[in-house]
Amino acid sequence: MAHINWLAVIVAALVYFFFGSLWYQVLFRKPWARESGIKMDNPPKGAAMMQMMLKSFLGNLLSTVAIALLLNYAHGGDAMRSMKIAAVAAFGMAGGALWINYNWHSKSTTLWLIDVGYYTIGSAIAGAILSAMA
Repeated sequence: MAHINWLAVIVAALVYFFFGSLWYQVLFRKPWARESGIKMDNPPKGAAMMQMMLKSFLGNLLSTVAIALLLNYAHGGDAMRSMKIAAVAAFGMAGGALWINYNWHSKSTTLWLIDVGYYTIGSAIAGAILSAMA
């Protein structure tokens, strides 16, 4: 089994998660809501919102564990190399999977760009954190 710094994974997953708030609530709120068909005037509240946030964090955690494993197998390196490996992996895997999914669900290229941008940049940030804490 690969050596994983679990503290680094948790920190990177938390940063990735909070980056999502910046990405989706500040930078791309209106176009993302419009393209995804989400009504922002009545968001989930209470337990429903907490459940959605927990599931989102678990997705970030899963991605960060995969990035940590990939960096370990690729023999890590400095922060820039780790960011590149994580970004390329995220763009290829998330980008390809979402492209297929969005095609069949008739989602827009704009939504694909917003979502894949988040996964690519968020993964690069996670890669840098994992490298810095190695």
